[in-house]
Amino acid sequence: MVDRELLLQGAMREGLNETPGFLAYRRQLERETLRATLFQRLVGGPFAVSEAEVQELYRRRAMSTRARLIFASDPPAAHAALHDLARGDSFATVADRYNPAGMVPPGGDIGLTRPGGLLPPLDDLVRTGPLGVVLGPVPGGGEGWFLVRLEERTRQEQPPIETQAPQLAEMIRQAKQRNALLKALDDLRAAHDVAVVHGAAQAVMSRFRLPPGGEPNARVPAPGPDERRQVLATFREGRYTLGDAYDDLASGNGNRPDLAMLPAVQRWLEAQTLDRAAIAEAYRRHIQEEPQFQQGLRDRLDAYLLDGYYQKYVVARVDATPHDLEVAYERYKGALARLVSARVVSVTVRDSAEAATLAEQAAHATDLREATMTAAAGGRLHEEKLKFPSDSPVWTRFEGRMMSMRPGDIAGPYRVEDGWFVFQVMEKQQDTPPFAQLSPSALERLRGPAGEIQREALLAHLTDSLRTVVRPIELHAERLRRAPWPPAVAGLPGS
Repeated sequence: MVDRELLLQGAMREGLNETPGFLAYRRQLERETLRATLFQRLVGGPFAVSEAEVQELYRRRAMSTRARLIFASDPPAAHAALHDLARGDSFATVADRYNPAGMVPPGGDIGLTRPGGLLPPLDDLVRTGPLGVVLGPVPGGGEGWFLVRLEERTRQEQPPIETQAPQLAEMIRQAKQRNALLKALDDLRAAHDVAVVHGAAQAVMSRFRLPPGGEPNARVPAPGPDERRQVLATFREGRYTLGDAYDDLASGNGNRPDLAMLPAVQRWLEAQTLDRAAIAEAYRRHIQEEPQFQQGLRDRLDAYLLDGYYQKYVVARVDATPHDLEVAYERYKGALARLVSARVVSVTVRDSAEAATLAEQAAHATDLREATMTAAAGGRLHEEKLKFPSDSPVWTRFEGRMMSMRPGDIAGPYRVEDGWFVFQVMEKQQDTPPFAQLSPSALERLRGPAGEIQREALLAHLTDSLRTVVRPIELHAERLRRAPWPPAVAGLPGS
């Protein structure tokens, strides 16, 4: 706790809490935290799901419906599609004309769908609507509007409800959460008079869309002062301008719309404006003044400062030298031990049933010879003295396994070319090579531990040096002992 406070004081002494990067992060974090806190309260939860709800959804999912969909970004587009259908164009033709590429299968045919798989109210309409007629337009959960044609219904078998109950409960829970979120967004939109200006989406597309054949990562020129003030959307407390759109697109934060698709840009503009309305609503509720909000924000900002300070004065200065590698070797050389020699007894049996019996006997035996006789295994026992590294592919394969075995341990059966292989280590010798004789791969394995040792030393030196230059920190042990601590929880260490 003391070292953490020292590092924070050091970071602030360096002015890391006043850099443009930190101030930008603070603004972004405050907005994100305000938004998350507001929607947590507006949406609510957790959402309970009863057993009766699960049973009802299971009953409904016994029937599937084949449906075709036409997506429209707004009511005028939906009515234009209805006009095309009224003049005789087929539903599939109109679907391909209006549906964005990749959003809905060709012809709008989404196939057989069971209840619970679509957004409300589309899900209920597909389940209960009449066949063979055009239905809608119906809202698509804040993402536009749908026209629907239901073509057939068929009964389908389901696995037992016991195997599906957790999945069905989660579907119901997610639907309740989605409905609550959509209601919260609708209420926020209405309360703050959120509206996208007519022609705003076209203005964004023409201004920020790259020309055909342009470099994919090229950036469009920044708008001038007058252009930045062009209003794209409004809400009760302010405006969303072309300058705001440029900044949001250039930041790389959040979802970036497909600038070639007008509906996507229209929805993005509304979402960006709703986001600002949500922040205004959070400020109206004074969420930013609540102690819990301030503490959570302060903790995350402190963590950001600490990470930046640690990266600058510790991580960036780590450069493991041969001396650091040698220090790491002395600390961790036990992990570099190598097998030098071993005396082993082994047997190979051809039949897998014999191998299984032998494995069962070996699990309770202290000697592989005894286990082989008890199991009446047909293989011949071999006793060998091995030196490592070995020229034998078999023993090279099991060298790592033998490193972890103690004399008397039995391992196997393992599948080998001519059957099933079981062996026992009777005795073994292993050592750790001197530092000067380490292989390049062993030295490379030491770089991580050496870097960690150096980081520990750098951090200790940094905190020690800060004790002399930052405001002294006093730890009052006696006061801590008298502080009222929460009661211990039974079963935890120290309870």
